[in-house]
Amino acid sequence: MEQRQLQFFVAVAEELSFTRAAQRTHAVQSTVSASIRALEKQLGTPLFERSTTRVSLTEAGRTLLPEARRALDALDQARAAVDGLRAGITGSLRVGTLSGLTAVDLRALVSDFRERHPGVRLSLGVDAAGTGGLLQRVRSHALDVAFVGVQTTSIPDVHLHPIATFQPRLLVAADHALAGRTRVTPATVADEAFIDLPPGFCNRDRSDNDFRRAGITRTIAVEVSDLSAIPAYVESGIGLALVPPLATEAGARVVPVDLDPPAATWTLAVARLNTPAPTRATRAFMDLVDAHVVQRDHY
Repeated sequence: MEQRQLQFFVAVAEELSFTRAAQRTHAVQSTVSASIRALEKQLGTPLFERSTTRVSLTEAGRTLLPEARRALDALDQARAAVDGLRAGITGSLRVGTLSGLTAVDLRALVSDFRERHPGVRLSLGVDAAGTGGLLQRVRSHALDVAFVGVQTTSIPDVHLHPIATFQPRLLVAADHALAGRTRVTPATVADEAFIDLPPGFCNRDRSDNDFRRAGITRTIAVEVSDLSAIPAYVESGIGLALVPPLATEAGARVVPVDLDPPAATWTLAVARLNTPAPTRATRAFMDLVDAHVVQRDHY
């Protein structure tokens, strides 16, 4: 199994196209195809399902992909160690994030990283399952780095770099009966409808735990996948929300009300797999995060 074979394999797996993989690796398509066939013969199993309209990974291909990425990253690190250089980082970096995040200027962060390390292929995306899905993808090597919301900064197999800790409080419409209160107990809102994220998202799981400890089962009127969208739903009168301070509150007719006892806090953090030697691209990205934190008091 040769380095070039693994490079071709990763390119086809990420592009799901032999044509685009050839363009990306600056090779002719026939060379890429021949290399993949040779690799499949060596392994004794197909790595791709091919048709005239699409290319997809087989189960063997999905199993090989994270290992191939790690092997290429290891070769890159070994080469850099021999050369004694920190510059010239290559490879790929897959970053996961949460919808509506404004505490970190992701556009500036990505732009800064790409300017410093143009040889790294960076991808950025969200996960429909929120923090739960992001952490699962970090553990399975499908993501290198992820911005997550956590209730504890000690998670097995994961290294967390905390960015900010938020204190959730109730958010009510400006014309709601509770808008004039400074604080309320969980029992006061036991019969209220709520707006929240789906299960698996930190804010939802944390809020469910708070009310469960108070012996209350909430009614969730609407589930949304973007925390920043919640103030608009609260303003409409559909329900209340238990959320950290949000930048989007400024444009909505909503009022924050403290919960008594206070809601449990949660932390925004950057997660990576807890391995002794993260890739150079991963380290370089995490080294830049703090410089692009634009606020620590709002999500």
